[in-house]
Amino acid sequence: MRKNLCVALSVLSLGLLLTSGCAKDQVKPDEGIASKTAAAKASGPGQNDASQQSAAQQQSAAQQQSSAQQQATAQQQSAAAQQQAADRAAAEKAAAAKAAQQQAEEKAAAERASAAKAAQKQSDALVSALKMINFEFDSFALSQQSRDILYANAEYLLKNYKGKLKLEGHCDERGSDEYNLALGENRAKAALNYLLTLGVPASQLSIISYGKERPLDPASTEEAWAKNRRVEFKEIK
Repeated sequence: MRKNLCVALSVLSLGLLLTSGCAKDQVKPDEGIASKTAAAKASGPGQNDASQQSAAQQQSAAQQQSSAQQQATAQQQSAAAQQQAADRAAAEKAAAAKAAQQQAEEKAAAERASAAKAAQKQSDALVSALKMINFEFDSFALSQQSRDILYANAEYLLKNYKGKLKLEGHCDERGSDEYNLALGENRAKAALNYLLTLGVPASQLSIISYGKERPLDPASTEEAWAKNRRVEFKEIK
């Protein structure tokens, strides 16, 4: 009986030992999970905050870079627009200056043409109004007819013309060159002096002699010689 009891106690003790060992084996995994969970709980909030802060910093840096790029692009566009506006203004100014210059040149050309036309008209009127005078053979004396012509010429000059005139003395072909040059000069002087007595300013008048170099009629006849003995009035332009 006692032996059986001891055996039973031994078996019971062995069972308890086995049960206790299994319980320890089962508790260890739970303890590990609990430990990891606790560690995760202990470290989780700090790591999340750091990650969120880093992500926020990266996002802020990206936004700043994007804003800087947008600002730089806006500045470039503004500078390009200003340059285009300046170029357009310069082109318009140059075009306006060119147009003004062209207009001024056209106006000046028109004025020159008008002045030339008026001068030609005056010259034609002068040539038509001023009559030449003729002389007798080997003489520079003024005939009454020559005086009348000079009077009419002086009247026209005093009323209509303020320019300069050259009185040209001419001779016929007879006589030497030297003699006819002197005779032509005396004929021109005679006409000039008479115009001065009629009030024509001396500053308007000058004389020259061509002698027999420029005949109106090259024929060797009395009629031709009479034409060639003369004083003509020429405008000095």
